[in-house]
Amino acid sequence: MFKEFSQTDINSFWPRLLAELGKLQANFINGEDILLPLCRILAEVSQSQAVMIIPKDSLDCDDMPASATCWCRDPVRYLTLWKEAKDWPFYNQEPMVHRWQSFVIWPAKRVNIQIFFHSSSDQWLAFLLSSNELLSDIIMGMLVQQTQEWQSRVRDRGVNCVDSEMFQSIVSNSEDLILVASRSPFGVPSIMYANAAATSISHYPRSQLIGKPITLLFQDELNQSAAGGQESELLQAINMRREFDGELICSKADNDTAVLHMHLVALEEHSEHGSLFALVGRDITDHKQLQQIMARTQKMQAMGQLVGGIAHDFNNILGVLKGNLELMELKTSEETIARYLTTAFKACQRGTDLTRRLLQFSRQEQFSANLYQVNDVIEGIEELIGKSLTTQVSLILEPGQQLEDILVDRGDLEDALLNLVLNARDAMGGEGQIIIRSGRESLAGYLPGLTGRPMVEAGQYITVSVLDTGTGIAPHLLEKIFEPFFTTKDKSNGTGLGLSMVYGFVKRSNGYMSVIESDNSGTEFRLWFPVAKQKRRPVLGVVERHKAPKVSQRLKVLIVDDEVDLLSVLKDYCEILGMEVEAYSDPLVVREKYKAGLKGVELLITDVLMPGGINGYELAKELCAKEDIPVLLISGFIGDIGLTSSEEMPYQVLHKPFVIEGLVEALQQIGIKFSQQR
Repeated sequence: MFKEFSQTDINSFWPRLLAELGKLQANFINGEDILLPLCRILAEVSQSQAVMIIPKDSLDCDDMPASATCWCRDPVRYLTLWKEAKDWPFYNQEPMVHRWQSFVIWPAKRVNIQIFFHSSSDQWLAFLLSSNELLSDIIMGMLVQQTQEWQSRVRDRGVNCVDSEMFQSIVSNSEDLILVASRSPFGVPSIMYANAAATSISHYPRSQLIGKPITLLFQDELNQSAAGGQESELLQAINMRREFDGELICSKADNDTAVLHMHLVALEEHSEHGSLFALVGRDITDHKQLQQIMARTQKMQAMGQLVGGIAHDFNNILGVLKGNLELMELKTSEETIARYLTTAFKACQRGTDLTRRLLQFSRQEQFSANLYQVNDVIEGIEELIGKSLTTQVSLILEPGQQLEDILVDRGDLEDALLNLVLNARDAMGGEGQIIIRSGRESLAGYLPGLTGRPMVEAGQYITVSVLDTGTGIAPHLLEKIFEPFFTTKDKSNGTGLGLSMVYGFVKRSNGYMSVIESDNSGTEFRLWFPVAKQKRRPVLGVVERHKAPKVSQRLKVLIVDDEVDLLSVLKDYCEILGMEVEAYSDPLVVREKYKAGLKGVELLITDVLMPGGINGYELAKELCAKEDIPVLLISGFIGDIGLTSSEEMPYQVLHKPFVIEGLVEALQQIGIKFSQQR
């Protein structure tokens, strides 16, 4: 059969469909309800937005009848789906597979059932036309028996009586979940009525809601109470017939959850169905997630404001130290002094790395970002990661093929990966397997994962995943793991800054971060970075250390920095490189002196954040309005200078602290040419 089906593209649907239907047949034999799973399978195979299984004689109903089964990707679409489908005009004609408006409709032969596919793939209609008979033989027997059994149960329960007498004019088009349940002295409350929104939110068809205990939807709430030996607040309210108003976690048919703001109202004390009450719930899942994201963002911004100013001053101090140490190294040849200077350089580098990590909180944009291949970055720190792991931890790299560049700060990306790997090591107790995997993924709609589902910018993304074989993250901690200073480790072993710094870096890079899976078999963190739109520029030759070149043509440079000691270092650097230097510590003096023209200045190097009411970015714009000259901005902290994104920055930025090689490379990037002679 598979060999025959594989001869055409249309029959490419069959292998997966047969496999799924085989599993469904086994569940059907075991007595399970297969209507909703069948809808889901057909939707996934046909790539439909929604699938409805409808008894033919129910199309004259104003609202989706309880006998209909629907699986829909979008809850909002679900609320309007029946209004579209019930206008189908071929009610009394000979059944045949056809397309009508946004639907492909499959009226099954010999049975009173038809299946509506909303927005299916282009090939699905042709597949149904060619495979109608065989597919009908496979699934229609199951469908007929299940729909007949359901209708029999409905008649026994008298659901239609409850529906028509009490709720016909109230709830059919409400966007809020509305349930009516009965509570007898001898049993668990059972659902007697569910509106369309209940199915939309829970993904259970009415056939799987009506007659079932309310624990089907609120099992986590009720089970936790039972485990604690106390009756839940909801059950107490039901039993004591008092109102309940609060938030509950709804367990959905697809094993996902929704947060509902629920209100309980008692209806009749004694009816033929027992004591009746109504549950009205509004889905606030997206609102709660937005609150968490906003709170997390506000905490990050507060941390950024706190450390930004500190890091700015500390960078200036490090810049002065590194600059003077390098100048000493350039002007001495004594071996003992050179050894001391090397040790001092290492200490300064540690301070530089620490400051850069702190600034991950405060920088809102990646002004130092460049184009990189993510696989190159991972391979570049493989040895460092390996040294950070125990011999009982195996590291596996699974690089994706033919990945595009991403625009990131390489140092921040390296720190993020190292942080995730160290967390994975600790989660496994120093023993297990860590996988770093890269790939390419298309995103649209909601971000996948367990740590909030914000809307994403649709497009192509490069992914980096870190997977471990630990014991997972407790569900109640998932919403807190990106908060600054939150940690489950002992204070001597962790600061709680690691994941919040990674989160800040990813957000700054216009990317996303989430926990994809976390259970007893391990955890997967995934980072998404947008594919870079620009192409990589040719890599310029980097000058060897301590062999400072000379500019190929002598030029006049204007240097502005309010830190006098750092200004002195910059002045010496530029003179060593063969430039004529004018240096100022007050940007207002520069503005006044050069308001009429630049007077032969051919290059501007200026700090960004300076006192006096004008920053380096504004100063550069004013001076370049008179004459267009190359500009190099230097800063340890960009801060708020009137730009909303790094794409708006028209000038090259060199971050403090830096050494003379970094200055030469930055000058090359803005077009300053150097002689090859040393």
